[in-house]
Amino acid sequence: MGASSRDLSAPPTGDRHQPLATLGQQLHRAEQALVARKAEMLRPFDLTVPQYGALALLVGDATKSVSRMGREALVTSQTMTGIVGNLEAKGLVERRASPDHARVHLVSLTADGLDVALRAGERMAAVERDVLAALPPTDAELLAALLVRVADAAPDAGA
Repeated sequence: MGASSRDLSAPPTGDRHQPLATLGQQLHRAEQALVARKAEMLRPFDLTVPQYGALALLVGDATKSVSRMGREALVTSQTMTGIVGNLEAKGLVERRASPDHARVHLVSLTADGLDVALRAGERMAAVERDVLAALPPTDAELLAALLVRVADAAPDAGA
């Protein structure tokens, strides 16, 4: 192994790569780094990562309830209500009462919202491509498979 190579099976060392005690900390650190990069790329659109996520749920002529959007984004309905309210104030989504249920609000993209969602989506895809480009393709595939296995193996919070 060359001087600049490092055994990736060994725990990371040094100031930048302090070993972390738990799998949860490792996952959280990776998520924080990815979210920070995405947030940086969304700044020109005046969007947060959760706001982009909500817009992305509506691309493709989708109209969804706030509750459904919350479930799909893995946040509470109350949290999604706040996100949608901010997007509505920016003119990116519109809410209307459901014709079937008076208490249900349906959310859809405005024309500006679709434009922003698509342009921001290109940047989000580029962030993920850049991150995966740092890994050999077989490692990227393995990482994706391992993350699925970890999520499947973790106890369900509702159980």
